[in-house]
Amino acid sequence: MSIARLPMLALIAAILPLGACANGAPALGSKLSLSERQSITVVPGAILTYDSVSDSRCPPDVQCVVAGKVVYSFTLKQGDTLEHFTLSPAEPDYVSPVLQGKHIVLAETAPAPKAQQAGASHPVSIKVVAP
Repeated sequence: MSIARLPMLALIAAILPLGACANGAPALGSKLSLSERQSITVVPGAILTYDSVSDSRCPPDVQCVVAGKVVYSFTLKQGDTLEHFTLSPAEPDYVSPVLQGKHIVLAETAPAPKAQQAGASHPVSIKVVAP
């Protein structure tokens, strides 16, 4: 392969993944990372908003009597229909009627913040998968 073809191949490789997002929604099974109060189109016409987090987990630099838990709150909107739901490591899966039975799955959580980082951001990653 000639060196002159490499830039063209790099351009094609960069453009190909964009085809999966041509309808404004990521491919099913894609890992989607969200920050608090961020919204994203998960399927055409359906918008998921990461509303808030409740994190009572024990910071890694502190000794606690109770481990605590983290719960992420979301709103899914399609047209006039709203679904409010939560995801947590204990209940990481939500089956959505709005998404015709597709699952919204907790893919990754941020580690518990250190004690001095109260109010730190809590990014979360989810996936939308077919049943």
